[in-house]
Amino acid sequence: MLDSLFKKMFILSTTTMMLTLFIVISFSKINSQQNMTKLELDQIIDLQLCVDLLRSQLWVFKQFGDQPSLTQVELAQAELDTKLTAYKNSNIQLDNIQRMNSSLHTLIIQEKGLNSSTLSGTTQGSASNINARGLLHSRYNMIVQNMTEELAHVHQAVLNRNAENLKSVMSTAAAWLIICSILVSVTAWLILFRFKSGAEAMKTAILGLAKGQLDTKVEAVKMDSEFRVIASFFNQMTVSLRHSTVTKKELEEEVLRQTQQLKHKQEQLIFLSEHDPLTNLVNRRAFDRQLESAIVKANRTECKLALLFIDLDDFKRINDTYGHDAGDFVLIQVADRLSECIRGSDFVGRLGGDEFVICLDLLNDFSIVSAKVAQIEQAIREPITFHERTLQVGASIGVSHFPDHTKNKDALVCLADEAMYNAKKIKDARNEEQQRECLGSSFDQNQNVINLVWQKK
Repeated sequence: MLDSLFKKMFILSTTTMMLTLFIVISFSKINSQQNMTKLELDQIIDLQLCVDLLRSQLWVFKQFGDQPSLTQVELAQAELDTKLTAYKNSNIQLDNIQRMNSSLHTLIIQEKGLNSSTLSGTTQGSASNINARGLLHSRYNMIVQNMTEELAHVHQAVLNRNAENLKSVMSTAAAWLIICSILVSVTAWLILFRFKSGAEAMKTAILGLAKGQLDTKVEAVKMDSEFRVIASFFNQMTVSLRHSTVTKKELEEEVLRQTQQLKHKQEQLIFLSEHDPLTNLVNRRAFDRQLESAIVKANRTECKLALLFIDLDDFKRINDTYGHDAGDFVLIQVADRLSECIRGSDFVGRLGGDEFVICLDLLNDFSIVSAKVAQIEQAIREPITFHERTLQVGASIGVSHFPDHTKNKDALVCLADEAMYNAKKIKDARNEEQQRECLGSSFDQNQNVINLVWQKK
């Protein structure tokens, strides 16, 4: 019994291959038969041309009756004999033409004898020679005519044989094609119905399981062995699920809990990928993306924006003196203060180390920038208490304007960075000058004390 999908597919593929093979063999036989028939017809035409040549030479000899004409007749007969000898092993029936050609050869020999006697000058038998020659010419015409008729008969026989062979090949091929086609069709329909039955049973069972019906079973009726194996596994799975699966409500609650956890973790990952882990400000990559969006929005709304590049002063001293914990605490406090100083439309980020950057977005003009810079500097300078120690840092701030300074995002950041470094240089120069003034004043006071002591002595 063909109760296996694999077996039916194997039979189907094998039958298809056999059908293809029969078609190839049939066409090969037809082609071979056509080539053989063409070859035989070419041979018959070749013989017919030789016979026509012989007829024309006999007519010339009959007109002139000289030795050259007889020689041409003899050559034409020899050529016909050569052709007949060459085609002797073919499938053409040339026995009758061979015999006719032999008779013609005998008549040509007799003709040569009569022609020799005529040339010798014997006059006694001239009348009998004329009668004999006339008889020979009649025999010539009769043999040549018979050859032509025999070639026509052979030609027709070749055509009939070719038709019969083709009919036989086509009948055999048609029979095999019909048998194979019926077998292929029956197998294909059997596969279709059995596959549809098995697929419908599996579909019904899976839909029942999807609705929560854990007692669903696949009824293995009119199924191939492969579907029966799948049905057995499915039934075993449903039994295991009935013993181990929680209720639908518990499952929904667990799925909801897991989904919320995954969503929360996803939000955490997104937040960590876009924020600085210490200060919770946006990192360089997120700030760069927000700045690009702000520039696009500014171009569309014809608003302005200002970029503030902030670097903390004396931060390295705090790190070196009080340790990295103190430095981290200072950075967190500064980040909180910066976030409190900006509006809801602005945004602040940490680029790394002690560098921060603020974007003042949606500005009609830059009149508020100076006041905002002063506010930020004042907020940063406020004392910071860490473990009963008072720490204090300053800030060097560089500002660049969009679109007044540049319309390029990277250039805007570079300009703000350069402005910050220039501000830091100016501040460092002022600090050095103040230190020199303090040192000079201290030196003068010391010198006055020394002079007074000297005078008392």
